[in-house]
Amino acid sequence: MTERAADWERWKEEWKRGGSSQATVTTGLRQTAKARRGLFISWLIESAIGSASLLLVILALQHAANALEAGLGLAVGLGIGIVWVQRILLRRREHASETAASDDYLVAIRKLRRRQMRLAQFVWIVVTLDFVFLIPWWVIGSRVHSRRLTDLGSVLTMWVPIVGFIALFVWSFRLRRNAELEMEEIDRLRADDRDGSDAEIEESV
Repeated sequence: MTERAADWERWKEEWKRGGSSQATVTTGLRQTAKARRGLFISWLIESAIGSASLLLVILALQHAANALEAGLGLAVGLGIGIVWVQRILLRRREHASETAASDDYLVAIRKLRRRQMRLAQFVWIVVTLDFVFLIPWWVIGSRVHSRRLTDLGSVLTMWVPIVGFIALFVWSFRLRRNAELEMEEIDRLRADDRDGSDAEIEESV
C-alpha cells in the first residue's frame, strides 16, 4: 500500500470516529495545513505552466516566417493570457468565499482535489493552444532548419517542447483521475455519515 493510500485510510477512520480528542484534533489540523500547502503548490505549478507557455510563444514569434504565422502566434498568446487571467479570478472568488472557521480537513482535501482537476483542465487548454501555433511554426521552419535529432537547435526548439508537452498531458490526466477518485470517496464518506446521523435522529425521536 502506498504512503498516500495509507494516509487516506487513516483519515477516513479518524473522520468516522470524530470526537474532540487531542489526537484527532491534531491530526485534522495537520492534514488541513498539508492540504493548504497543496493548494499553494497547485498555484505555483499553474503559474509556472502559464509563464512557460507564454514565454515559448513569445520566443517563437521572434522567428515567425510571415504575417499569418505571427498573427496566429499573437492570437494563441492572447488566448493563453485570457485563460490564465480567468483562472486567477476564479481562484480569488473561491478564496473570498471560503470561511476561515472550517477546520474539517476532508473539506480542505476536497478543495485541493477540485483545484487539481481545474489545474489539469488548464494544462490541456494551454498545451492545445501552444500546439495550434507551434505545429505550423515547426512545419514552416523545417523548410529552412534541420529537424534531425542530431541538430542541437532542432532538439531545443522542437523535440524538447514536444516531450515536455506529452509529459504534461500524461501528468495532468493522472492528476485529474486521482483527484476525481478521491473526491468521490470523500463525497461517499460524507453521505454515509449524513445517513448515519439521520438514522440516529430517527431512532431517538
